Amino acid sequence: MNPTLRLPATPLAAAVLGAALLAPSAALACGGLFCDNSQPVNQAAERILFGHDGERLHMHVRITYQGPPTEFGWLLPTSPDVEVSLSSEQLFTVLDNQFAPRFTLRTELDSSCDRDEVAFAAADAGFTSVDAGAAPGEPGGGVQVLSREPVGPFDIATLRAETIDDLRGWLDENGYQIPEETDARLGPYLEMGAAFVAVKLLPDRESGDVAPLRLSFPSDRPTIPIVPTAVAADPDMGIIVHVLGTRRAIPLNYRHVVINEAAIDWQNSGQNYADVVSQAADEANGKAFATDFAGPADIRLRVFPEFTLDAVRQAEDDMDIVDALALWDLPWSPDPDLQRLVRLGILLPDDLSLQDYLNCPTCYREREIAIDGAALADAIEREYNAPRTHLRALSEANPYLTRLYSTLSPAEMDLDPEFEFNPDLGDVPNRRTAIRRVRCDVDGNRLWERAVIETPSGIRFRLDDGQNPNLIRRQAGETVRGEGVPGALVIERALTAGPNEVQEDRTDIIEAMNPIRSLESGCACDAGDGAAPTTLGLLALLGLIGLRRRR
Repeated sequence: MNPTLRLPATPLAAAVLGAALLAPSAALACGGLFCDNSQPVNQAAERILFGHDGERLHMHVRITYQGPPTEFGWLLPTSPDVEVSLSSEQLFTVLDNQFAPRFTLRTELDSSCDRDEVAFAAADAGFTSVDAGAAPGEPGGGVQVLSREPVGPFDIATLRAETIDDLRGWLDENGYQIPEETDARLGPYLEMGAAFVAVKLLPDRESGDVAPLRLSFPSDRPTIPIVPTAVAADPDMGIIVHVLGTRRAIPLNYRHVVINEAAIDWQNSGQNYADVVSQAADEANGKAFATDFAGPADIRLRVFPEFTLDAVRQAEDDMDIVDALALWDLPWSPDPDLQRLVRLGILLPDDLSLQDYLNCPTCYREREIAIDGAALADAIEREYNAPRTHLRALSEANPYLTRLYSTLSPAEMDLDPEFEFNPDLGDVPNRRTAIRRVRCDVDGNRLWERAVIETPSGIRFRLDDGQNPNLIRRQAGETVRGEGVPGALVIERALTAGPNEVQEDRTDIIEAMNPIRSLESGCACDAGDGAAPTTLGLLALLGLIGLRRRR
């Protein structure tokens, strides 16, 4: 086992030290996207999947980019023995569709209401050779190129450098322009002995060809090196982390939060969920994750059948390819990985888009359309089948999935989050249902505007003129609605065994802000029905002044 690499004793190093980034027990993800020296590429969100196969930790990361293909660049600090390959865009589509939080509102009427008319509201590969420059392992100007090769649409190099100036010089010479403010953030990784994976598009590829990547290396602990991302991040940048294993994953050096469900916009399917998590994280000093889902999960993706590849490889014209792919509802499948690859085998005129062609292949029989079935079959085998084969095996070996979510603004990206497991924690469902209880007046009219909503956690609140008075909204990293409303119900320190350690429980505060006395039939009364606020309510509201918020 290699010795643990440690950061130098500088202020920035001290902020990052807790991650033990390049120890054999730590794995790195994320990194930074850059376009030119003055304007970094903004990353709206990070999506990452970690899983261990018993020998190596695999990190799948989705790359989001909009802009000219010549300005795309991605730099990732990582372990020197990293192996890089393609992942799957469809993987992250599956993860979002199956495991993202879902907020549903179910309506129940008071027994005095006429139920006959009730309306229930429910929320329910062209392959271009690459000049490798310095040969792998050969030093060049303070930079050692460990590997450089085309991977799918990318030109990927793994580098080690003696100084940040050496690294900058090599990247500039090879078309990677990094903002100057990046130097201080990359320096500590360099001093720890990190390597850097540098990614750009091949010359003949388009922005739409950008695909997720998989990085693999011997490690045990997933860690996201978020520090370099600060130069290219929006306020409240979302971070979605999926961890495959045999038990529930936890944030090790960040806090864990249980959100205040009374702040959720239940009437609009929880569309402000990210805002509530952002507020909750702010209350935990800007560094906390919420658990979206934890439980048994099967993320295995369908492997493309071999006989279909044979038909594609032997295709003599474009309709042969279309017919072969149509055996499995392709290429009309919404699978983005196949949409990206099909253009490698069906070469269309400049004025004909792939989508238009796929919508009606027979409409363009008179057009000059070239094909390369062999190239397409090879690309599908390498860039579609291979990632899915890996993901199937990874999922079978790790039947439990944890999905964690947080947001970070650039100023908060000074500590790389690490993750571990706790076998004693229970499952967390991603589907959450609140109950809206509606009373009727003496004439039987439903009082929708004053309905009471009871959340899954048991917190109740009354609508005010049909609106949630606890609603939290954020903009540019600031709370613009619901200031003073707690985003977190509970702030806790996650442990690797036993229950989490509760550091702050706001249940009393939140209930005091919503003083509903009874939910008995015909009442659902609260302090607003003629009663004065309770002393506890006043004290709790005053206590909210102490809640920590990001500025």
